[in-house]
Amino acid sequence: MPAVEEPTKPVNEEPMVEEKKPDALRVVEAALFIANRPLAIAELALVAKTTVKKAGELVEELKKELNGRSSSIEVIVENGQASLQVRPAYLGPVAGLSKETGLSRKATRILALVAKKGEMLQSELKNYFRGEIYAYVTELKNAGYLTAEKKGNTRLLRPTKKFSESFQLSE
Repeated sequence: MPAVEEPTKPVNEEPMVEEKKPDALRVVEAALFIANRPLAIAELALVAKTTVKKAGELVEELKKELNGRSSSIEVIVENGQASLQVRPAYLGPVAGLSKETGLSRKATRILALVAKKGEMLQSELKNYFRGEIYAYVTELKNAGYLTAEKKGNTRLLRPTKKFSESFQLSE
């Protein structure tokens, strides 16, 4: 009995799969995750291919969804912008996994103290750190993480918007 040959398919032929339109809510979620910065609702509307009003509704829906399942991340909405961030209760254990900042260890510690206090006089840093602190403050100012406003014989240090965006914190 002769062998029956099966018809052969071309090697590169893949079955046709109908592409499904991405869910707008998941597109908003992905955009907030990957942006690592606050996004305007109008920006989200463009990405999700929807109206600004609908994008705002999607942001609120995502916020409720994350709150409803006690997620470790949350949606923050301020001034017509939305961002995704780690909830403060979970930040401690995972903060070391964040992107590299390129800052020295002492500069990072100074930045953490100023951020915790919200604002601080540069002269008060000597109560917390020994040695040359001014060079580290300059490092933080040059990196864009601190502002230094003249106040008497010292400077008032405050974290910047770049700090909040880089470390995913609401201002």
